[in-house]
Amino acid sequence: MLIAAFAGISGVNDGGNLIGTYLTSNSVRPLVSMTLLLGSVLVGPLLFGTRVSHTIAVEIVNFQAAGHQVLAVSLLAAVVTLLVTWRLSIPTSTTMALAGGMVGAVIADGHLGLIQWPGVLKVAIGLVGSVLVGFFVAFLLSSFLWMLMRRYPQIGFAGGRAQMATIVFQGLAYGANDQEKAIGLMAVLLMLVGHHVRYQVSLLAIVLPWLFWTGGLFVGGLRIARTVSGHVFKLVDMSAVSTQLGAALTVGAAALLGLPVSTTQTTDGSLFGTGTALKPYHVRWHTVGKFFRVWALTLPLAVVMGMVMMGLVRVVGL
Repeated sequence: MLIAAFAGISGVNDGGNLIGTYLTSNSVRPLVSMTLLLGSVLVGPLLFGTRVSHTIAVEIVNFQAAGHQVLAVSLLAAVVTLLVTWRLSIPTSTTMALAGGMVGAVIADGHLGLIQWPGVLKVAIGLVGSVLVGFFVAFLLSSFLWMLMRRYPQIGFAGGRAQMATIVFQGLAYGANDQEKAIGLMAVLLMLVGHHVRYQVSLLAIVLPWLFWTGGLFVGGLRIARTVSGHVFKLVDMSAVSTQLGAALTVGAAALLGLPVSTTQTTDGSLFGTGTALKPYHVRWHTVGKFFRVWALTLPLAVVMGMVMMGLVRVVGL
C-alpha cells in the first residue's frame, strides 16, 4: 500500500513536472504526448537496465538487516513529505524525500550501522550534479538551436516531430532513473517477503509501480504541470525541445552510472538554463527561488518525518 502511495505521488509530482514542459506547446496533442510519455516510462527500465533501483534498494540502507518495519516507516515518511510539498503546488525531489525518510527511520531505530554512507553520498552527488549539468546542457542546447533557427528558419517546421522525440527520450530516461526508486522498493519488498538473499528485479516489480505512477499522473499531475509550464519561463516549441532534451541527456547518463537523480530537479535546472539562454529577463526568478527553498527543506523534513514516524511506531508498539 505504501509503495503504491509513493509511486502514485511520484506520478503527481514528477509526471506533472514532465508534462509541464510541453503543456503550453501546440506542436503535439496532449493525448499523443501522454501516450508517448507513459509508454516510454514503462520501457525505460527494460532498455537501460535497473542500476538505479539497486542503489536505492541496497546501497543506502541494509533492509535485509533492518526489516519490514524500517522499510514501511521510510516509505511513510517519504509519502508524508511529498504530500506536504504537493499541497504547496511545488514539484520537489522524490529522491530526497525517500533517502531522507530512510536515514531518519534508521536513526530513530537506533541502528546507525545499517546506514551505508557511501550510498548516501552517491545520492547527494547525483542530486546536486544533475541540476547543474541539466542547467548547462539546456543552456548550450538552447543557444545552439536558436542560432540554427535564425540561420535556417525552415527548421522550425520540424518542431513537432522534434518534440515528440524528446518526449520519448525524456520518458525513457525517467523510467530508467526516477521510476526505479519505486521499482527498487517493490523488489526489496518481494525479496523480504520471499526470504530471498539475492536482490533481483522481476517484471512484476517494474509493471506495478508504473500502474500506480500512471494513476497519480492522471489524478493530480496537471496541478504541478501548470506551475512548471507558466510560472518559471513561458515555453514555445524550440525552448520546450531544448529543455526536455537537456534533462533527458542528464538523467539518462546518470541512469547508466547508477546515480539516482531527480528528474524533477533536473528538468527545472534545464528550464532555468533554457530561460537564461533565451530571455533571462523573462525568467520568473522569484519562482526559481521558491523552488530552491522547497528543495532545501525536503531532505531535513524527510529525515525528521522518518524519525517522528519511527518514534510513533515504537510508542504504539507496532
